[in-house]
Parts: sequence; C-alpha cells; structure tokens
Amino acid sequence: MDGSVKIANLEKFMRLDESKRNRIINAAMKEFRYGYKKASTDAIVKIAGISKGLLYHYFVSKEQLYVFLVRHANELVNRNYFDLLNEGNADILEVFWQTALLKKDMSSQYPYLNDFTNGMYIHQADAPAVENAQLEEEQQAAYDELYSRCDLSLFRDDIDAEKAIDIIATAMDGLIDGEQDDDYEQFLDTLRGYLDIFRTCFYKKEAKDQ
Repeated sequence: MDGSVKIANLEKFMRLDESKRNRIINAAMKEFRYGYKKASTDAIVKIAGISKGLLYHYFVSKEQLYVFLVRHANELVNRNYFDLLNEGNADILEVFWQTALLKKDMSSQYPYLNDFTNGMYIHQADAPAVENAQLEEEQQAAYDELYSRCDLSLFRDDIDAEKAIDIIATAMDGLIDGEQDDDYEQFLDTLRGYLDIFRTCFYKKEAKDQ
C-alpha cells in the first residue's frame, strides 16, 4: 500500500480473526457507500458490533479508515484480476463467465464492495484524497490486458464487436448487482442462460458450435 496517509496499527488489524476483520470492513463499506461526509463511525461500530474505542485502536480517525478501505478494495480487485490474466482465455464470453464468477465470489465475502467502489468514485470530490494512482493504473491495465487477448473474430462479421462487448458488459453488471441474494446454483443457471443468448446472437455459427 502506498500513499501519504499511514495507518499505524494496520498490521494488527490484518492479524485479527478473519470473521471479525471482515465484519468491520463490511460495516465500514456499507456506511461509506453513500460518501465520506455522510458516513458515521457511530453507525459503523453499531453495525460491526464493536466498541468505538476498538475501531479507533486500529484506525485513529475516520480518514484513516476510509483510506484503508479504498486501498483494500483496489487491491482485492487487482489481485483477483491478475489471477484471471494468467488463464489467458481468448473467448470473450468465457472471460465474462470468469469475471462474473469472480465478482459474485467477492460480493459473497464483501456484500457492499461494488456499492462502495461505485460510491468511492461518485463522491470522490467530498472524500479525502487517496494516493492510489498506481493501484488504479494496475487495475485498468489488468482490464485492458484481459480484453486485448480476446479473439474478436469469433463475432459475426455483421456485428460491431466492441458495441456487442459493451452490451454484454452492461448486462453482466446488471445481473450481478440484481442477483446478489440469490443462491449460487440459481445464479450460475441465470449466467449460463445469458451467455448462451449472447453466443447465439453475436457469434459465428462455427464459434457457437465449439
């Protein structure tokens, strides 16, 4: 983690029991999702079921807690997308399959991760500046690398592949956001259904039959 804000007891916090640590992280993400200014540490400790003194033992200010969350969220996304890079899949629909599973798995552990990261950018002007440019650049590079490996020749010749990918990405984001509470098998069935439709609509016949 880089940046000018140092978190004195970060190592102690990361050594906490995982369930307790994640309870604090999730409570903070839930509260900060609507912006830094609106967030209340009183609400965070109530949701997490801890004392305010314990929270301030690890994060001596609201700012430190927020800075930690931004960096932690970016690192979670980067680490997982870098793992996907190593698979080197050229079929964009398979990439969407893997990224959807990844997002679903992350949302199971961190239910408010997507809301927090979205709010982090929406309310950026009202929040402390976080020196995480390197993390953001790495995240964008991971996205770019994933999609640059995809074989666009699988798409029908009369289809604008880039526009089709935008449509698929929008649908996948909506699916993940809309079905966070569904059971995993139901989510997989719905995801397969979406991707089968996209394969039928957008891919060449020989690509569909693979």
